[in-house]
Amino acid sequence: MKRSLVLFLLVCVALIGAACGGGEATTTPTELPAADPSDVTELTEEEAAAFATALDPDGVVASDDAAADGDCEEYFRFCVAGALSGAVESVGAGGMGANIDTTCAVWAAPGEARVLDLPMMQNAGDDAITVALTRIAAYTGPGRYELQAVATSGIPDMFPAIVAAGRTFNNGDGSTAVVTVNADGSGTLEAVDLVEIASFQVSNPDPSARVNFTMQWTCQDS
Repeated sequence: MKRSLVLFLLVCVALIGAACGGGEATTTPTELPAADPSDVTELTEEEAAAFATALDPDGVVASDDAAADGDCEEYFRFCVAGALSGAVESVGAGGMGANIDTTCAVWAAPGEARVLDLPMMQNAGDDAITVALTRIAAYTGPGRYELQAVATSGIPDMFPAIVAAGRTFNNGDGSTAVVTVNADGSGTLEAVDLVEIASFQVSNPDPSARVNFTMQWTCQDS
């Protein structure tokens, strides 16, 4: 119960904004060849179908207050879309701000290892999908990062904490998460086998409940 209370407080804090800091290297990126950013997301058939259901023929999420595929209000830094499958089946999208003083390219640029907080989601879709806390502890530039919840040196990466339909999912036994960040600040997150954890809404989580989560985002300079 103590862990879930701490997680809840962290989620509340994380939703206020995202910031970049410093950290020692814990994850080594795999460099990506130059490619169209729209090609980086590899969805399963089920996830692709979920996104198709959420989008109208013009590629805009069928909701007045959400947008995907890089089509959200210009005052948002990120346009984010996500899909859950497994114990909770849901999709959502919307714009998200961030405490970033630079351009998208500078935010994603190569450099010395640093903490990179990824875009979040807040109350997106019918199930109010909220995603917080995802973090690369030692970001060194565009590429593919396999998140590590335990670090032998420095600080660990942070798996996504996801709340949807009143249930909370996070890293557990067998969970994996891969993040791809592109040079223009766009990217994807693919998390597999996130487990349900106790929360204020659910004091006795289902030990067998698992979700897979796919998120994609674009970054836009204001």
